Amino acid sequence: MITTEKITTTDVKRFNKNRIFRLIHYADKISRQEIADILQLSLPTVNQNLKLLLESNLIEFVGNFESTGGRKAQAITVNGMSKCAVSVNISDNGIKVALVDLKGEIICSEKKTMAFTTDSVYRESISELVKDVIVRNSVNEEDVLGVGITVPGIFDNENKMILSAPTMGIRNYPISELTKNIAYPCIAMNDARANAYAEFWFDRKFENIPMSNIDDFNRSAASGQSGAKLYLMLNTGVGGSYIDKEKIQTGAHNRYGEFGHMTIHPGGKKCFCGKKGCFEAYVSSRVLSTELDCSLEEFFDQLDQGNLQYESVFAKYIDDLTTGINNLYIMCDGNVVIGGPVAKYLLPYEDRIKRQLVEKYSFDTDASYFSFAKCNTEQSDTGAALTFLGDFISSI
Repeated sequence: MITTEKITTTDVKRFNKNRIFRLIHYADKISRQEIADILQLSLPTVNQNLKLLLESNLIEFVGNFESTGGRKAQAITVNGMSKCAVSVNISDNGIKVALVDLKGEIICSEKKTMAFTTDSVYRESISELVKDVIVRNSVNEEDVLGVGITVPGIFDNENKMILSAPTMGIRNYPISELTKNIAYPCIAMNDARANAYAEFWFDRKFENIPMSNIDDFNRSAASGQSGAKLYLMLNTGVGGSYIDKEKIQTGAHNRYGEFGHMTIHPGGKKCFCGKKGCFEAYVSSRVLSTELDCSLEEFFDQLDQGNLQYESVFAKYIDDLTTGINNLYIMCDGNVVIGGPVAKYLLPYEDRIKRQLVEKYSFDTDASYFSFAKCNTEQSDTGAALTFLGDFISSI
């Protein structure tokens, strides 16, 4: 699209400041000369912007790099505690709250085991846990960007109502009831979408892409140019999301990613949603734990020991899982990532899963499109809170 709008000097300055901060955030530690070289900026421009970022308390100098023959270069990093967000995870296991700094690192977390209720006691428990992690870490109120709440359910188009969360017995519950005692901006998200955003956020930390020039930086996830991915979450419920350049697809009715409720066995096992044959009924964590009266860890311990009963259950599980993944890949023709509590137990069986994916796909593939989530469960749970950090970084 052609535009006649002129780019002002102020726009250029803001753009450079944002790029410099994003690069520091991406690199974790970097020198001013590296910033200048990678972004193709003059040292005076870099120094001017570093001064502004330092005055805003967003960066700090943390010692020096090893000398390469001349004066030791200062190491520059993001001041993680300059801004924070709070993550609140609501599930059938209770409430988990975590304080997340600007780097995305979890500073502290607390859990409270209690069943969901619609009375004031439940929402007051949430607000007290939020207050506690903020006060205990001496965070100024103005430095709290917001509170991200995740729920394993379906929301309305405006994200103001939880239409259904079967595993928690929730129907048509206003988000405002959960947040009315919280004195900070709040956002509520489906848990699988939050997990997908967290995977996007942390992916760049694990890629370890060598950056030596502007092209490397432009290809990095920090610049919003990472590849699109379909994310499948395996938990007590099964859901997912599709994320591309920081944008999460929502669909016409805000139900994009409810992969757990596609039918893989017509007339089969009953799902929590009330229908029969849903993907979720065959690949949720319950199949490998609750239904067998054991924990996931106990199941896989027995599997490793050659328990034939558990091997039979697992063989059926993998067959159903790969059927669903194959269906998703046929629809999206792109990368498929699986995460959630079950994923870490499946990692040793990656080759087995890929072999079955190759067998089931109608065209040529080596199943390289398939991978496991890089961030752990604790990191994934912070996804809704990370959206506040992402928005803040974009505004710098």
